[in-house]
Amino acid sequence: MKRLLIAAVAIGFAGIGVTGTISAAELLQRVQARALADTVKPGQWEFTSQMEMPGMPKLPPGVQLPPNAQMQQSGMKSTYKTCVDSERAVPSDPRGQCRIEHVQRNGATVTWTGTCTTAQGTVRSEGVAHYSGDTMEANLTTQVPGANGQAMNTTQHITGHYLGACAR
Repeated sequence: MKRLLIAAVAIGFAGIGVTGTISAAELLQRVQARALADTVKPGQWEFTSQMEMPGMPKLPPGVQLPPNAQMQQSGMKSTYKTCVDSERAVPSDPRGQCRIEHVQRNGATVTWTGTCTTAQGTVRSEGVAHYSGDTMEANLTTQVPGANGQAMNTTQHITGHYLGACAR
């Protein structure tokens, strides 16, 4: 029985990359790093989204950018803060007309689809986010309805960093 337990512990250590002789502190650090690699840290996050849109048109008169958004030569950049739940850790658009759908989490990777209702029609998007400790990187592909029924595709690169616990 004792041999079986020792073999199981050795196999477990090998599974997390521990072979040979290491200290208890080193073992604890490796186990913690492995656990963090598969989690999304819940709390307050700040996300910065850089939208790339080739041939970005100028905004029509009377149309305003969302708060914290800036027009740039090839697209738009915005920064926002939001509370993240580890099970639905989507770096979502804070505007109310958008819905996040079909969220799937595999370890620290989150995939999702979403829709936003606009005056031009329904905007559809798909994203993938990878969390690693206090940072996050994501890519979001969006189909925006255009003139004459032609959709325009945009790509957003989103980065995020953990700020702390959510305000209650």
